[in-house]
Amino acid sequence: MSTTRLLLLGVVRIFQPAYGYQLRRELMTWKVDQWANINPGSVYTGLRTLAKHGYLVELEEGEGNKPGRTSYKLTADGEMEYISLLRAALWNVDGFQPGVMQAALSFMWSLRRDEVLAALESRIVQLEQLAKLEPFKERQILEDPATPNHVVEMFRVSMARDRGELEWTKEFRQRIADGEYAFAGEPPSWQPPPGTTTHWGVIPDPPN
Repeated sequence: MSTTRLLLLGVVRIFQPAYGYQLRRELMTWKVDQWANINPGSVYTGLRTLAKHGYLVELEEGEGNKPGRTSYKLTADGEMEYISLLRAALWNVDGFQPGVMQAALSFMWSLRRDEVLAALESRIVQLEQLAKLEPFKERQILEDPATPNHVVEMFRVSMARDRGELEWTKEFRQRIADGEYAFAGEPPSWQPPPGTTTHWGVIPDPPN
């Protein structure tokens, strides 16, 4: 649920104020139904839930409550929740939920470069610690008579992902240290094609 909340709050933050169908369409172009397990129809439910909890404000257009005509903006609480969820996703390693890091990558430009570098350094340490623990956990699985033999392969594939992420994280951190990409407080490194929304050209400052 936290990954879904991060994605919904993040996409509203980019395009606000925006209608539910616009936000749904944008998220589907990110293929979130494949890597974040977000059902297209659940986007509307998620937006309403966030509004109910005070993270979004609903702006009605015209009379009545016409489907698809409600636009959304972040509240002050929504902004703080967004940053909190983004930091949690970026700073904490969870090998069993790779979609969390995918979501963090979608929005890490909302933070300043020095924080992103520090978070990636923390992830490297966490992944290195997992690598040190790997042979002992594998031995525990193999020596447990109550555990079926094939279960160790579930552990091995998870560890293989972690080793791959460790290699990528080191390379990614170096690219950011070398000045690639743009973060909060910096000029944008990418501009949307002519005729598309201009929101992508703006990197809002994070809260103090």
